[in-house]
Amino acid sequence: MNASSGINGCTNRGYKSARILDEAVLRTVMATLFTDDFIADLTADVNKWLAWIARQPIPSTKKLEREIANEDRQLKRLTERLAKLDDTHLDAVLTKAEEMGRQLAAKREELKRLQRAGRRPNVKSVKEKDVVAALGKLRKLLQGDVGVAAQVLKALVGDVVIERQQVEGQEKPQMVARFTINAVPALAVLERGGPTDRDAAPLPVWDSIHASPNPGAATAAAPAEVIVPLIYDRKAAARKPRKTARES
Repeated sequence: MNASSGINGCTNRGYKSARILDEAVLRTVMATLFTDDFIADLTADVNKWLAWIARQPIPSTKKLEREIANEDRQLKRLTERLAKLDDTHLDAVLTKAEEMGRQLAAKREELKRLQRAGRRPNVKSVKEKDVVAALGKLRKLLQGDVGVAAQVLKALVGDVVIERQQVEGQEKPQMVARFTINAVPALAVLERGGPTDRDAAPLPVWDSIHASPNPGAATAAAPAEVIVPLIYDRKAAARKPRKTARES
C-alpha cells in the first residue's frame, strides 16, 4: 500500500505477489540449509557452542532457596494471625502480609531465572547425522502448509526486506528480498514444548544454543544475509501441477 499510494516516503511503484515472495524465500532456504558444506559448518559450530556452555559456572540457588523457605514460613504465620485480630490492627497486618507476598513472589521469579541459567544441554556434542536429522524435521515442516510453518519460518529468516536494486544480467533495477538464514532459532522452536521443557530439566541442544548469551561462539551457524531477486519464473510455474478445487 505504501508503494501504490506513495506514502511513508516509499518511492517504489512496483509490487510482487506474496506467492512469488514465498517461493523465492523457500527456494533459497532449501538450497542453502541442506548442502554438505552448511551441515558440516553447522555441526562444527554447534560443538564449539556446546563446549563453551559446558565451561560456564552453574549459579548457586541454595541461599535464595533458604530465604524463600524462611519468608514463606513467616508469611504463613502472619496470615494465621489475621484471623485472630480485631479491626484495629487488621489493616496494618494486612499491609505487611501483602508486602511480604510481593517480595516472596519476586524471589521465586529470581529462583526460576537462576534455575534456567543453570540448565545445560542434554548432550555434550553432536554429529553430522544429528544435524541432518534435525534439518530433516525442518524440511518436512517447510514443505507442508505455510500457515503451520509460519512461526518456524519467522525464526529461520527473520524479517524479509523488499527493496529495489541493480541485479546482474538485468538492464533495469529489480525488486529483491533481503533476509538472513539462521537454522538455530528455527530448530529451537521445533524442540520447545516437549516433556523436558521445565526450569530444572536439561535443555534440548538447539534451544540451549539459541538461549546462550555468547554470540561469538559460532561462525557459520550465525545468521548469513541473503539477497534474492524476485523474478517470476513463468516456465517453472507452468511445470507445476495446478490444484483441483478438492485439493485446495
